[in-house]
Amino acid sequence: MKTHTFRLDGRTYSLNVEAVRVALADLNRQDLREHWVEIDGIRWPVKQVFGAVTGLHRSAFTSHTALRHLHALELPTSIRTKGNARAGTNPSSVSSEVRPDLAAAFAMLLAFLGSADLTGRISDLEAQLDGADRRAASSLIEEAGMGSELLRAALLVRQHAGRLSDVIHAAAITLVLPQIMEAGERVVCRPSLAAGNDLSRPYDLETDRRIAEFKMSVWKGADAMRKRGVFADLVHLALDTSGRRPQLYVAGPPAIHFLRGARSTAAWGLNRSSPRLRQRFEERFGPLDVPIRDFTAGPAARVELIDLTVLLPDVATVIV
Repeated sequence: MKTHTFRLDGRTYSLNVEAVRVALADLNRQDLREHWVEIDGIRWPVKQVFGAVTGLHRSAFTSHTALRHLHALELPTSIRTKGNARAGTNPSSVSSEVRPDLAAAFAMLLAFLGSADLTGRISDLEAQLDGADRRAASSLIEEAGMGSELLRAALLVRQHAGRLSDVIHAAAITLVLPQIMEAGERVVCRPSLAAGNDLSRPYDLETDRRIAEFKMSVWKGADAMRKRGVFADLVHLALDTSGRRPQLYVAGPPAIHFLRGARSTAAWGLNRSSPRLRQRFEERFGPLDVPIRDFTAGPAARVELIDLTVLLPDVATVIV
């Protein structure tokens, strides 16, 4: 029987699966939250199990610590994070090995989304449900494949894929960085790789020669929020007085076409931005009634608008 020995807070512990079974014998299983460990086909809250087998209060350790040590016993566990990856886990194997339910949910959702045009499918179902009674509605929903299993799958995928935007944003910046930096150029501030900036890092990228913002949103037609977001970034860059090259990287031509051709005013473009940004615009550039295209060609003309699909051709067909 596999035994896992480790030290925690100055004490040495030796665990095996049988000791885990004994520790859980007289316990009532608590409600599951995010992390779990599976014992004999039953999923338990990971902190309840680790606390029971070690005698530690749950405040003395984290879920990640519990996951790492219980997984070392080759017990199935919920997806482990970077803390576990440092212990030697290959992250690419976690979904299929540790979370078969998540892998199945992804497969079901991909099959549903890939079977037909989703917009048309939903539109057809809307038309068919118009005037339907209870029996007909139940039949139509079953035929459309929109049962409770699909809903559970979609909710599970959304729960674990909610930070895909951060992954895309970070990957785009790190892939582009070696391509754009010149000889002798240096990054002078920790990059903001996740989507969104903070006060200590006003730009996604700062070097001794350039400042840059990255917008990886894929435009689909009804893009008011995306339009406002890319315009706010343009204004933010245009306000810089450091003398470095301001650059705005976007995922495909639509954002550039909008900035260069929009008749909407800066007031509309900054409608959802902070009052401070609107105030700075007026102090620096004048009234907010200027058309966006005129601002782009005038005060913001020095901001370079760069299409990321040119720099990242391997993913161009996906992000445009």
